[in-house]
Amino acid sequence: MTRNFRSILHGAILAGVFLAVSLLAVPAAHAVKANELVKINSATIDPPLRAGGSSTLKIAATVIPDWHINSDKPFSEDYIPTKLEIGAPVSVTPGAIKYPAAETMKLDVAAGGDKISVFGGDINFEVPLKADATFAPKPGDALTVTIDYQGCNNNECLRPASVSTTVALAAPGAAAGAIQGTSTSGEKSGGGDDPGGAIARIFNNHGWFLGFLAVFLGGLALNLTPCVYPLIGVTIAYFGNQGGGHRRVMYLAMVFVLGIALMFSSVGVAVAMSGGLFGAAMQNSFVLVALSIVLLTLAASSFGLFVLQPPNWMLQRAGAAHPGYAGALLMGLGMGVVAAPCIGPIVLGLLLMVERSGSALFGFALFFTLALGLGLPYIGLAMAAGHIRRLPRSGEWLAWVEHLFGFVLVGLALYFLDPVVPNNLMTRILPYYAVGVGIYLGFISREGRGWRPFLVMRSLIGVIAMAALVFMLYPRQAPEKLRFVPFNPELLASATEARKPVLIDFSADWCIPCREMEHSTFIDPSVVTEAKRFVRMRANLTAQNKKTAELTSKYDIQGVPTTMLIDSAGKVAQRKVGYIGPQEMLTDLRQVD
Repeated sequence: MTRNFRSILHGAILAGVFLAVSLLAVPAAHAVKANELVKINSATIDPPLRAGGSSTLKIAATVIPDWHINSDKPFSEDYIPTKLEIGAPVSVTPGAIKYPAAETMKLDVAAGGDKISVFGGDINFEVPLKADATFAPKPGDALTVTIDYQGCNNNECLRPASVSTTVALAAPGAAAGAIQGTSTSGEKSGGGDDPGGAIARIFNNHGWFLGFLAVFLGGLALNLTPCVYPLIGVTIAYFGNQGGGHRRVMYLAMVFVLGIALMFSSVGVAVAMSGGLFGAAMQNSFVLVALSIVLLTLAASSFGLFVLQPPNWMLQRAGAAHPGYAGALLMGLGMGVVAAPCIGPIVLGLLLMVERSGSALFGFALFFTLALGLGLPYIGLAMAAGHIRRLPRSGEWLAWVEHLFGFVLVGLALYFLDPVVPNNLMTRILPYYAVGVGIYLGFISREGRGWRPFLVMRSLIGVIAMAALVFMLYPRQAPEKLRFVPFNPELLASATEARKPVLIDFSADWCIPCREMEHSTFIDPSVVTEAKRFVRMRANLTAQNKKTAELTSKYDIQGVPTTMLIDSAGKVAQRKVGYIGPQEMLTDLRQVD
């Protein structure tokens, strides 16, 4: 009976999962300059620094919405790391800098499918300070705080820049105000905007209503995890013994779900008040390994190696059916503890979001909404508890579905292990793992063979998996790439004399959209053919030197990729900043004489 209900619940919630994912789309970013990406909001020394004592310098900054900067430890040497630099008098010694917890983003397949480590939204730094016995600050003495960064969005990357502020030492704890920092090309930096992070952008770009709706649907999706299955039996046992009419049972069920919500909300409040401990933990290899072990353990339950069920004392208490709303609330609080280990990617993302916000109220509201989504099905289950025995008995096809979700949990474990294993090995393995699972469930598994319609369905899955495997293993000739020569002013002048059009690609090794164009636009057959009549040059702006500064100044390069098309008369016919798709590039090329 329980297995049957699980499968019904799985099917009902899948539509909600797809809807939640559709809400995560981020609108196109607006044009900004490199000196506008980061703003230092405050820099304070707490407690005040005294001679022979120690204190902590706390810096709060903001990355504008829809943009991110590389973390202090990017996954590739091609990316420029964020660095915090402290300028202090000889009587003050800064300690090891505590950087904010980084977010991991996965690039599109067109950009190589790699992962990047970034900062976004509100970011906070902490630096321990120690003053020697001669520390005696005078008016005007100050610490200098500088953040060096390089930022990107989904469309372009901007050149490296920096922003600075000073913190007065004579009046400890009070920031002296932002000083305009200097970018590597000699421009001033400043400006900021509202906070926003990878998950927070859901709220910033779509509003609070759609943001909380996505969280609510994510709570529904948590019912797909095996560790919430014990709630089904307990709910049936508890409400099946409750007296009264349907209205009273419904009210009791709502109080029951309220108990679950209160327990979950306490987690959100605790993370908000942890001061960054959770985010730091999620960067720890031991934590990721432990989390993967938990997921593999839950997967083992789906494969039938052991039965996941609530403790006997809980079943006994549920069977006793303590009457009244207080009993329902206490039962919900207990079930919140049982459901707490259901930590999937949605929950982890929300915890990181709450940690960055630092707001206990926001953490409470976010996880309260998540728990309401988790508990909603149990209101209906409580209403039907008296008639639940009428459900048909489970069959082999339900065991097949449990195995499917077990394999999903194994896949999640591999995903969390990816940062621990070198060379993105798990990311490379996952496609083949998915294909292997499809073949096993389609052709090898013994479950679900007795019911012909289900046999047809699972066989179709196997056929699709086999086709995917053939596609992955089939040797394919590498597409012809558009070839560029290094930028050369003399070659540009000779092309003008020969009345040939010119294509100049300004790019950098740390530019993610540049990689996307390299793997999509510049291998498109139509683009390659049309561009052959152009003199094609590439200006690599990776190195921050005098030559790069002269190029960016001469051609007013604000970000990369920048694509410049020059016609046969030597006039700039087209100039665009950001990613250009194959069709758009083809149209632009055809418009140049």
